[in-house]
Amino acid sequence: MINDIMASLMNKAMDFGYSVIVDNRFSSRTPSAVNPYTKTIVVNGSWHDPEQLPLQLAHEMGHLINKDDSNCLYFSPSKYGIEGRANVQAIKLLLPYYTYEKRIEEFNSIDFMRAFKIPQYLESVVNEEFYKNY
Repeated sequence: MINDIMASLMNKAMDFGYSVIVDNRFSSRTPSAVNPYTKTIVVNGSWHDPEQLPLQLAHEMGHLINKDDSNCLYFSPSKYGIEGRANVQAIKLLLPYYTYEKRIEEFNSIDFMRAFKIPQYLESVVNEEFYKNY
């Protein structure tokens, strides 16, 4: 399932005009990154928790969607500022993958967070997006 979601997110990124490179040469703790000037996302394919890769890709896409302006931005699970706004976009991008073929009464924010390995301190952000969208 993770591979399908990654493929779909990469296609969506390309539709937006972004380039995505998955590189396995990094350390398992090197976060994914984006260069907003070239609209290039580099995903660390060697990340220690591969189930978190869709969150990282969606987060980096969030920086581009938000038109964040910095030399290079890295995945950071912050709840505030530029990183927090990228995480909100990531949650918005991931929600359709969670809700697909589910009835609304089956939606559960905790289950969603587990599915994408979203850090617990982002629970209020996830709950807010669930409330806005469902």
